[in-house]
Amino acid sequence: MGKKEIQDLFERLKDLLLVEKDLIVKAINDSQAVDQLNKVVEEKREVLLKLANYNPEDFKGFENMVREIQDLSKSNMILSQANLKFIESVFDSIFENASTYSTEGQIKKQSSSIINKKA
Repeated sequence: MGKKEIQDLFERLKDLLLVEKDLIVKAINDSQAVDQLNKVVEEKREVLLKLANYNPEDFKGFENMVREIQDLSKSNMILSQANLKFIESVFDSIFENASTYSTEGQIKKQSSSIINKKA
């Protein structure tokens, strides 16, 4: 198992991360992008499983590539979290909590979601 194979795996992982970044942005309003994103995540998992078979010493000389991959991974994680927060905010505005607690600890009923309001 040579350096060339490790380099190829790292390059493949980097390419997959770049595709994933693009799909994360598109997935918020495109169901086909979600399906493609799932496939990319699965491919990434397979590449990572292959990389896991190597010893840490085998990665010497690839420090810059590893840093790039870490940066892309962090960027993708931030984008994913932003998408999730957006989706949660949409659901919160549509389906607001039906009850809250007063300062005395009593439950107050609310019906102020978009669905419960008159247009």
